[in-house]
Amino acid sequence: MNLRSVFITLIALFVLSGCVNEIEFDPPRADGQIVVSGSIYDRPGPYRLQLGITTLNSTIPSPLNGAEITLFSGDGNSETYVDLGNGLYELPGTAITGKRGETYHIEILLPNGEIYQSLPETIPIVHSRDSVILEAEIIQEPTATGRIRDVPVISVYANTEIPDAAGPLYLQWSVYSIYSFVERTPTHPLAPPPETCYVTTIPDPQAIKIFSTTSPENQNIERQFMAQKNIVQHEFFIRHYFNVVSKSISQRRYQYWQQVDEMINQTGTIFDAPPATPPGNIVNINNDQVQALGYFEAVAIDTSRAFVTRADIPVSIFNPCSGFNQHPACDQCLLLENSTLDRPFYF
Repeated sequence: MNLRSVFITLIALFVLSGCVNEIEFDPPRADGQIVVSGSIYDRPGPYRLQLGITTLNSTIPSPLNGAEITLFSGDGNSETYVDLGNGLYELPGTAITGKRGETYHIEILLPNGEIYQSLPETIPIVHSRDSVILEAEIIQEPTATGRIRDVPVISVYANTEIPDAAGPLYLQWSVYSIYSFVERTPTHPLAPPPETCYVTTIPDPQAIKIFSTTSPENQNIERQFMAQKNIVQHEFFIRHYFNVVSKSISQRRYQYWQQVDEMINQTGTIFDAPPATPPGNIVNINNDQVQALGYFEAVAIDTSRAFVTRADIPVSIFNPCSGFNQHPACDQCLLLENSTLDRPFYF
């Protein structure tokens, strides 16, 4: 996924939604708070972590480099992250691998000497099983002039099988899609062959989908709506995969997402108090009055996927690299945002 989207939910912690027309209302922001977003899961590494710091002049955390970050497991092992720059750190996973039932925490030593730790989290032993349903359809949307227009979309649903568990099960889902884009075939016989790029999109980056078996609806879930994506011509000429990522998370992490969801979707008047930043699980061991933002999670994870082709689309899809008005990426597909030449294993 793109690095900007790693912080998309955390960015929402600094923005007051629901402002009314021209009335400006900006909640106070603190300067110098660290922001953490990382995880370990029951799969082989590497595992990545994003580290930033808040500033008064921006709602987006600035990347924080030069920190020494170490992951500790409950069995006494430890491993140090590699600083990749731009606030991104990577744990190779050679000394520690995520295992269900194992407990983990991180320690962050900042360049200024401050030390932060995450509260220990255990990877849940039990997880659900999902299957993905894709439906191409035409929906109607109002235009700026008050008219109604037809919009072709792909709707993503999931069926979830909830296993029998000894205790409560807490789940969280997210959706991303990947499509391929092939450059035009060069006319010169000695020109290099066309490249194929693989482009990641996030249909709804701020959507929060969570579930708990402590609620009355603790049976299997059928046709749960996950996301909806407008059909853009060049994205659907070849296969377009939709990936539903499900996580079995801790109760603390579940409650954190509940608070984030309530804050993002806050209703009320402009005279209500601004939403408070939900506390994560990162603490300053030298000063418990210093608040850190974000979360380091230990989760069981699974990905279910399905794809559509242009034959499944209810509108005509044309080759973006033939005819008139060809897409600018036909000469260099890496111009597409969040694109890579690395082919996913399922393509």
